[in-house]
Amino acid sequence: MNIIVQTPRLIIREFVPEEEILLLELYRDERVTQYVNKRSDEDVKKQFAEALSQWQDGTGFGRWGVFNPDDNDFIGVCILKPADSDPTRIELGYVLTAKYWGKGLATELSRALIFYGFEDKGVTEICACTNPENIASQNVLLKAGLQRNGNIFWHGADLTFFRIENASPKSSPKERT
Repeated sequence: MNIIVQTPRLIIREFVPEEEILLLELYRDERVTQYVNKRSDEDVKKQFAEALSQWQDGTGFGRWGVFNPDDNDFIGVCILKPADSDPTRIELGYVLTAKYWGKGLATELSRALIFYGFEDKGVTEICACTNPENIASQNVLLKAGLQRNGNIFWHGADLTFFRIENASPKSSPKERT
């Protein structure tokens, strides 16, 4: 398995096939899905299969698992990839298991993904969106350095839109080699 980013409290890595149940259980928790689109088990299985194949596409973007480095406990899932609603934009997103809420992990995760996107992938802008009622996630995005940028119709809903620009963009990794 490939590690994307590691922080003192998080390992962001590609999923392995036997971890599909972790994603299924995450999206079965109604507390977790309060502010995200509901997904059937079949939808989750499809997303998981896509996550497994995304690493192989060589872009370095995708949907990854978030794990505790001490005991490999599943913390949640995150994305940094072209947005489904607008593939010209790189979207950051995350869903954490309820037991890891309120510990600053979402902010740490978001900052790590922003750093990875800007420094390793050479992107010039990263965006994110939240349900307008999800104040906790909006605060996470603000703490991570994103700025509110109005509202947007994405993922089939009117959402609060956030973005951050790379203050010192570098050439893309392909241009640096």
